[in-house]
Amino acid sequence: MLHATSITHTFSGRTLFSGLDLEVRTGEVVAIRGPSGCGKSVLLRLLAGLDPLQSGTLTLDGKPFDHWGGPAWRAEVVWVPQGATVFEGVPEDLLARVGQLAQQQERPTRNPIALAEQMRLDPGVWTRPWAVLSGGERQRITLAIALSRSPRVLLLDEPTAALDEESTQAVEAVLAGQTAVWVTHDSAQCDRVANQVVRLG
Repeated sequence: MLHATSITHTFSGRTLFSGLDLEVRTGEVVAIRGPSGCGKSVLLRLLAGLDPLQSGTLTLDGKPFDHWGGPAWRAEVVWVPQGATVFEGVPEDLLARVGQLAQQQERPTRNPIALAEQMRLDPGVWTRPWAVLSGGERQRITLAIALSRSPRVLLLDEPTAALDEESTQAVEAVLAGQTAVWVTHDSAQCDRVANQVVRLG
């Protein structure tokens, strides 16, 4: 489904990765492992089309990034960043804004509130200010919104880093079968969820 070919990225004179090839097949999870600072989050941003490629190519279903265009690509290949952003207002506001985006108008959708409940979130979180929510709550809300828009590929940057064991298990269960590139420092989690592993650094 998603292919990255000969990706090279240099930052401040340091090559983070060179000639990297990545193939993500439908329904599989590719785990990205490596020490801090090796470029894992950078790679996800490149795959999402958020940062320009220095070299190499990206294709989805055999069609290059330029064929799709940035907004259409990012509707299919969705990045869920590390950490939990504090937005203005309440989560319901973000959910409404996402639904109004042009690229989201005709997409099949799932119920984000139900998805969040499966990840052990109280439905009341959707009407609470972002600033009063815990990092783990914000992380799961963001993930539920992303997953609800039925992306082809999820790019997950340590999506369970702020969660306890039971919540981590719930998130992994909800994500089962979802095509994903998943950054994790947890070797046990990698063993549980990954079909293949790419090591950086």
